[in-house]
Amino acid sequence: MAGSGKLFKHYVIYRLVACVGFCVMRLPERVALSLGERVGIAAYHLVKRRRKITVSNLRLIFGGEKSQRELKRIAMDSYCNLGKSFVELLRFPLLDRESIWQLVTVQGKENLDRALKKSGNAIVFIPHFGNHELMAPVFSVLFPKSAAIAFPLKNPYLNKMTNEYRSMFGLELIRKHQAARRVLKVLRAGYAVGFVADQDAGREGVFVEFFDRETSCARGPVMMALKTGAPILFAIDIRQPDDRHLIIISAPMKMKITGNSDKDVAHNTAKLMAELESYIRKYPGQWMWQHNRWKTRPDAEWQKKRSQRASKDKPSNNSPST
Repeated sequence: MAGSGKLFKHYVIYRLVACVGFCVMRLPERVALSLGERVGIAAYHLVKRRRKITVSNLRLIFGGEKSQRELKRIAMDSYCNLGKSFVELLRFPLLDRESIWQLVTVQGKENLDRALKKSGNAIVFIPHFGNHELMAPVFSVLFPKSAAIAFPLKNPYLNKMTNEYRSMFGLELIRKHQAARRVLKVLRAGYAVGFVADQDAGREGVFVEFFDRETSCARGPVMMALKTGAPILFAIDIRQPDDRHLIIISAPMKMKITGNSDKDVAHNTAKLMAELESYIRKYPGQWMWQHNRWKTRPDAEWQKKRSQRASKDKPSNNSPST
């Protein structure tokens, strides 16, 4: 009974969201975005747990350099951006391959074009910044052989709807549980694969400096690049003052490869996070501060066990040469 009750609750929430989507698709864009901004402000006041996480994160990172008034402004800007992004996602069915360019400008497309031409594949690191969901239709139109790892939403109905919107122009969505095998396959087939990988990665993550704090980060993007030789590019969406979007695709990151896997993953992941940090400092209200980003603290004993486990998984190099 408990399971069916939870499923019913998910369905009710989905129907409410679908109803909001029906409405915002029929409103003028400016009115719809204004409504989204109000939804964000309401969420700031009503969802106490996320507000506490947001405020805690901002105090942790900027408490020594910004006033309480400035921190609250950043928090409100972040929530307003989320509200607008939510409305923009619900309006995805209005987009087509031509009209999307009324909303988005892309800078650096040539960087990914060259990387794909030179290497035959690419990995794209994407943070939760601006409206990162716009990367799905934009990359699908510009780069037909595109894929991204899809982390499932807890609500199965919303998950299905969101994935349909993300893949509307042909983006291949790779399920989290099959990610490693499928990513290897599509990279071999010449794809650009997106990793939205800037959130807390738990004890299995690699700990690197991010805002001067040891922070758990996803190993996946850099590990996959080291394993396959695929170049890594950093891509970010920045909301403009008029609510258009600028997507910037950087040149491929210069990887440091020493042969020590753990050190190489840490060093190159730190470079990605440093680039993200520079954008957050410039546009602090556009990052998703609502996530408990610094939840996982370094655990030396766990990291030692993880390294030992990884060493056992490596093939032996002690076999006699022929």
